[in-house]
Amino acid sequence: MSYALKQSAPLATQQLNIDELFAQHIATHFSGDRLEVLQKQFREEHVVPLRQFCPPALFGPLRDEAFGIMERFGVARDLVLEITDNTPRHMTTVGQPIIKDHGPVIHNTYFSPILKDFVSKVVGEEMFTCPYPGEHYVISRLQKSGDTHGWHWDDYAYGFVLVLEAPNYRDGGFVQGVPHTSWDKKNPDVHGALLKSKVHSYVLDAGDAYLIKTDTTMHRVYPIRGNGRRTIINTTWANATDLTTPRTHETNNILFGGAAPDPVSGRL
Repeated sequence: MSYALKQSAPLATQQLNIDELFAQHIATHFSGDRLEVLQKQFREEHVVPLRQFCPPALFGPLRDEAFGIMERFGVARDLVLEITDNTPRHMTTVGQPIIKDHGPVIHNTYFSPILKDFVSKVVGEEMFTCPYPGEHYVISRLQKSGDTHGWHWDDYAYGFVLVLEAPNYRDGGFVQGVPHTSWDKKNPDVHGALLKSKVHSYVLDAGDAYLIKTDTTMHRVYPIRGNGRRTIINTTWANATDLTTPRTHETNNILFGGAAPDPVSGRL
């Protein structure tokens, strides 16, 4: 199976049967014993790589759509966020409102019931569409030396990330997670989390995906060095508790422009 970064042939969105592509690919490559292995790793580490998860016929259209959106609308962010203990965000981003208007393949991938059913099986509980639209899907890119998505947690329970391109691990860009930690927004403690739990590192390639328990796993993308480039589609999923828990959305609003009232509290 090859995910070489070649230009894919134009393919109208309506010609893509995303559910059928996922159903066939998952049944062939991610069922039976392999599913059990993934479930076990997720229980233990709260992060699990899904190697070559994206169906080849879907990967090209997803990549080309995301790259086109990034080139047109990407906004460079060079920030340090106090709410995550002054960790850095040096990255280029596009938020959900723009993707919803210009990214039908990304949108339909997120809302695939086949994808939702599979990731629910891996994590061991039903996952729901995130109630806050700004978190449905975003695109981010690290593209110059020092770019990083620094240590942080997320507001909702789960993240599912599709990797569209990634550098060799020697050039950074790999994922690190620290499970069984928590985020106190009033007193964030990155170093305390590092001392509390083991750091796991994961190298991912184009076409891979990974699942992560984002609200209790502190995580980051190791800084890029040299000319490496990493582009991903990040999607957010909720568990049942999330559906009735008020949230604030500071980091999403800052990085991805997703400002909107919280669906539970009604507050901005």
